[in-house]
Amino acid sequence: MGTVYLIVSNPHLANVKWQHIDVLIPIGSGSGDLTDNAAAITASIPKSYQPLPGEDAPAFTWRGGDRFRAAAASGQDMTLPGQEHLVLKLENIPVSEHAGLAVVSIHELAYGGDNNAPAYNPQHPYYYGTTLGLVKQTPQVPQNFRAELSLVGESQNVVLHWDGPNSLTYWIRHPDGALEDVPPVQPGPTPYGHHTHTPRRPLKRGTTYTLVAGTIGANGQAQEGYFLTTTVHALIPEFESGTRAPWIEGTTDRGRVTFTRDGARVDDFNNALGTIEAATADVHDVRTGTVKGRSAGSGWIDFPDTGITVHHGPNQDLGVVTAEHIDVTGVNTTWVGDRDGGKGWIGFPQSGIDVRKDGGQAWGSVSADTADLNSVTTQWVEGPNDMKSRLAFTDTGVKITDPDRHRGTIVAGETNVRSVVTPWVSGPMPGAGWIAFRVEGVDVMRDSEVSFGTIRAASYEDKQGGTGRPLHRRLPPYEWPPKSNKQAPSAESHLREDPE
Repeated sequence: MGTVYLIVSNPHLANVKWQHIDVLIPIGSGSGDLTDNAAAITASIPKSYQPLPGEDAPAFTWRGGDRFRAAAASGQDMTLPGQEHLVLKLENIPVSEHAGLAVVSIHELAYGGDNNAPAYNPQHPYYYGTTLGLVKQTPQVPQNFRAELSLVGESQNVVLHWDGPNSLTYWIRHPDGALEDVPPVQPGPTPYGHHTHTPRRPLKRGTTYTLVAGTIGANGQAQEGYFLTTTVHALIPEFESGTRAPWIEGTTDRGRVTFTRDGARVDDFNNALGTIEAATADVHDVRTGTVKGRSAGSGWIDFPDTGITVHHGPNQDLGVVTAEHIDVTGVNTTWVGDRDGGKGWIGFPQSGIDVRKDGGQAWGSVSADTADLNSVTTQWVEGPNDMKSRLAFTDTGVKITDPDRHRGTIVAGETNVRSVVTPWVSGPMPGAGWIAFRVEGVDVMRDSEVSFGTIRAASYEDKQGGTGRPLHRRLPPYEWPPKSNKQAPSAESHLREDPE
């Protein structure tokens, strides 16, 4: 890039009137051409030019082709006072690559001055003109080192550009000091040209690249002579050794993570405690006031001083704990039931436990292989199915019934009781004798018949004298096992009626 300053001066003592000043530059890529892109040149008048009252200020613009013109927008003439000057500037000139002499032509339409030159000559419309020679030299050093993109995304590559001599050797130095060779360019028509290179290292974060230019000495060592730098930033930076910052904030929703002495604090856009969303949280310790499901009606847990409380819904209603296995030291609850609401359940009154069935208040059944209890209070006890005998507990004692709910039989190797109240007693085998108990005393019978039997004893003491044949009642034939309807007590008997 080049810049040309043109100084237009009035060496006269008298004023000079001028209408326009044209600057013509050679266009092309040859050694005698200044540039091949005149549209890229910026034209201006850097020094403040004060026109006389009533005159317009001039403007310096490109008129197309090779012509730049300084003139008033209205086309009126302007005055350049004596001993004054006007500066015209052409900058950002893309100078053509070939070295050589570029001749710039300058023409002006002016009149007046000390010799009062005429205003217009038909034969020479540009009455006054001159030329300016500009020497183009091929740059000997690299320049204009830049990145194609200063902010690079994850799927984009870093592309570096610069202009410089083709005869030099180039390297790219990374921030850690490592040098990366730049392949040499193929020889071209000019000794100076445009260069480009993509670093082989992927960009992870903001990186400053250094362009190193030099030559290779006779000993094969690099002789570095020129250094240029440019910086490229990664859209999503990555750091291997960590990042230090007091806080990090989002770009859109403005959530913030602040790093405290104990760890980190997450805030929402109002600087109130925010929310962490993750598929899985693996932590050693969680301290929180509540734990809740994602939906508005989900169950939730709070943590009072006494332990935990399970709720459901948006209120404080107690909820349900569902688990395959619960291993606790103690459980305090009003009742325990199955998952199916229609099954049995256990209530815990102050006196003990209540076993219910069918999800209602009806008494249920306890099934167990062994029950080891200090005391059992129940109305009756029976076998494990409906065809077994039953033992009922009445106000006077116990009552044994068979599966038909008739009086049953006690079978035991030995019975040790203080008192036996019964209408009769029989031997254990068929045809055995039996004893009936009437009001007057006892009748000893034999052979399952209602006939008197024999009493055998080593001694006998008769405390009441004989009165002849004792009174007796004829009983029905003997049956085994004895039935409760074999003989009923007499009306005057002191025996209590069987509750059956």
